[in-house]
Amino acid sequence: MTQPSIPLSPASSPLADEYAAIARGDHAAGARGTIRFAVSTDDPTEGKGDLFVALGLARALRAEGWGVDMWPIRRWAEDVPADTTVLVSMIESFVPGLVPVGTATVAWVRNWTAQWASLPYLGEYDAVWASSSIAAEELARAVGHPVEVVPIGVDLDLFTEEQGDTATPRTDRTVTTVNFWGARRGVQDVLQQVAPVEPIIWFAANVEHVDPAPGVELRPAVPYFALPEVYRAAAFVVDDVIAPAAEFGTLNSRLYESLACGALPVTTCALGLDELGLAEVPVFTDAPSLERALAMPAAERDALAARLRSVVVERHSYAARAAQVVPSLDAAVARAATRTGPRDPMLRWAALQREVLREVERERDLHRSGVEDINRRLIVSEEAVAVLDRARRTAEQGQHDARIERDALAVRYDALTHSAEFRVLDKLGGVARALRRRG
Repeated sequence: MTQPSIPLSPASSPLADEYAAIARGDHAAGARGTIRFAVSTDDPTEGKGDLFVALGLARALRAEGWGVDMWPIRRWAEDVPADTTVLVSMIESFVPGLVPVGTATVAWVRNWTAQWASLPYLGEYDAVWASSSIAAEELARAVGHPVEVVPIGVDLDLFTEEQGDTATPRTDRTVTTVNFWGARRGVQDVLQQVAPVEPIIWFAANVEHVDPAPGVELRPAVPYFALPEVYRAAAFVVDDVIAPAAEFGTLNSRLYESLACGALPVTTCALGLDELGLAEVPVFTDAPSLERALAMPAAERDALAARLRSVVVERHSYAARAAQVVPSLDAAVARAATRTGPRDPMLRWAALQREVLREVERERDLHRSGVEDINRRLIVSEEAVAVLDRARRTAEQGQHDARIERDALAVRYDALTHSAEFRVLDKLGGVARALRRRG
């Protein structure tokens, strides 16, 4: 039987407005100082994961007395403001050469661990946080000192199991919110073959470029603040961990967020679940194993989701993360306070050159996009020309054939009118017409 529809539209809320205010810099001042997060963007409508992780922790740190602000890529060629107490880098391509010497720096390695570990300036950070123990070991070898494990988490004020009077009730449907950014995701091959009782609803960025499949119902991505409503209405949430993250067990926000809303995630990566207390999360590797997980009886599923949700609520909120990292932040600030003199001039040069390179890459991508667009239009034009050319040739051939047929008929008509038979018949016809007149 078809279940009720999974909701699509988010509603504006005070919490969404609070996130937007933090992103705008409205809460940059705080009694303990200002923490800025180096992120890809400060625009929540772009749907970038690093921004929402930063905003989630920032909101919790604000409750701890910190001022919080974002430092987006578009400003990375500028000197970081002098009033910055701590700069937390969320992206490995940020080079901390334009950070004031007295500002503490933290590298929060959420994923892409191998790339972070290869950075020649990773040791310049006052603290390094990893998302798993395996990642921490890899990073510790790179920096030569212990690395703290600080996984990402979930905002329990946003991702809740409670539903309002008008909310859609939980269904037996399965959803996934895995986005498509151009590189094929491993889960796509599985979803091409899966055959659940009802199609999996896939909310995907760039959904128009995702190959359809019989077992999948494709829909456009929903905004971040609509995700809780989607998860509250679903029974299962299919998760997909990219290979660079799976290598080190650095897991997705989707894991925590779906559980916080009472839905059961089914993921592609077992590594890292145990240390989070989430070892019971179902794992799949192919279409049959995914189908088996989704066939779990409702009572068993609900009991498992409730057990795992209690772990998330107890251990993985951003409030818990903020309480955990405050000592690390205080130690980093104390370390920065002992520094004298400017930062390494080579690091400053590297930061500026990195931003020049980033701008060149952006222009290259725009140029390539323009060339690809022109090529697409040329292909369409060429196809249209080919169609028109075929139509012209068909029309010319039809005209040619019609002329031949007309000329043949004319020759035949001329031959008939000059034949002896025609003259006799014509005379007989004249006699008949005369007789009719006389009659």
